Amino acid sequence: MNKNKSNQFLDKKSLLAITSAVVFGMGSQVAVAQSMSDRVETLENEIETLKAEQEKSNVVGTYKGNRLGFSSADGNFGFNLNGRLLMDTAWADTDDDSRDLGQETFIRAARFAASGKLYQDWGYKLQYEFLGSGASGIRDAYLQYHGFKPGGNDFVLSIGNQFQPFGFEGLQSPKYTAMMELSGPGQVLGAGARRLGIRGDLVGDSWGWAAGVAQEVPGSAANPDDDDELDFSTKLWFDPVLEKGRLVHLGVSLRQHNASDSSDGFRLRSRPENRVDGYRPVDTGAVGDSDGFVAANLEAGFTQGPFNINAEYYWAEYEDLENAGANTGEEPSFTGATVTGIYYLTGESRPYSPKMGGVYGPVRPNNPLSMGGSGAWAISGRFSTLDLTDGGIDGGEMDVASLGLNWFPERRLRFSVNAGLVSVDGGPNDGSDPTFVQARTQLEW
Repeated sequence: MNKNKSNQFLDKKSLLAITSAVVFGMGSQVAVAQSMSDRVETLENEIETLKAEQEKSNVVGTYKGNRLGFSSADGNFGFNLNGRLLMDTAWADTDDDSRDLGQETFIRAARFAASGKLYQDWGYKLQYEFLGSGASGIRDAYLQYHGFKPGGNDFVLSIGNQFQPFGFEGLQSPKYTAMMELSGPGQVLGAGARRLGIRGDLVGDSWGWAAGVAQEVPGSAANPDDDDELDFSTKLWFDPVLEKGRLVHLGVSLRQHNASDSSDGFRLRSRPENRVDGYRPVDTGAVGDSDGFVAANLEAGFTQGPFNINAEYYWAEYEDLENAGANTGEEPSFTGATVTGIYYLTGESRPYSPKMGGVYGPVRPNNPLSMGGSGAWAISGRFSTLDLTDGGIDGGEMDVASLGLNWFPERRLRFSVNAGLVSVDGGPNDGSDPTFVQARTQLEW
């Protein structure tokens, strides 16, 4: 009897011990499982963080506008290399045989550029012309900030070497102009060379305003003992019609240029819209000192389908002349005007952007040669007039009428032929009346 009770007691104790062990073991397993789950979740989070960081640091190739580049995966950084090569051949002669201009073949431009984006809102560009040397070869070289959005409008602040906001033709890339060379008034009375300075552009839905202040042209001779010349300019433009294949553009620009204290005066002269022999039929010669000039420009552009036409009027007046002999005290003013048109025979329309004062871009052929088509074909023409005679200064008057034929087999390839008749009245080359024919092969990437 006692033995049975003892056995029963032992059985109960054993059962209790076994049960306790099982419960404790299960609890331990649950704790271990929970600990393992936490660790796995932590590791997964760390892996996702590492993957996100890796994606940010990845460099991906980009292809935009038929150009290759590189960008960070998050789009905050970008880098592009591009360039251009323009090769010309030209012939010219004077009507009165006063100068044998002849024929020349030359490289018109050979440029490389690096541009891109930093920290999403910053942009940069550095462009070098290999036909120049040292600082004189620098073209675009600036840093831009795009982060300001006053009133929901785009605002770009640019610091560096760049065109100042004045006129229309002079702000266009030579790759996309209707004719091969700048017009006479565009050369002499337009925006001029790029200058080191600061510029701000505010662009709304159908309008834009820009202002800039600049000083030295890189590579130009300057007296280190004097203050640099100072150039102020501003431009206001409207695009009341701006849609694909249709454009109405109107603009007005003002400019004030203050010469440096050591300025040796000024000289205005213009090529006859070709580059043969460095010939400049209108030329004021060296004129006495002036503290500077004020200038104004009116512009208009119109596009309807394949037809585009632009017109500009230029005016500049120099302050009182000093040390100019009989012309001392005079305030000479010079004027010019251009009308330029282009018509795409194959139906394309000239691309346009309202940014940076209004600029035209590369035409995209409807049927490029690489796709079995004939590319884009266009005829172009221009009439320009430039008057450099006033205030006792006889620089002469030049009128140029020219026509062009253009073939764009691809978006970044172009072949052009221009021919022109020039009339010269007054000045040092009165009656020389040059004629010219020139052709260009153009590649950009």
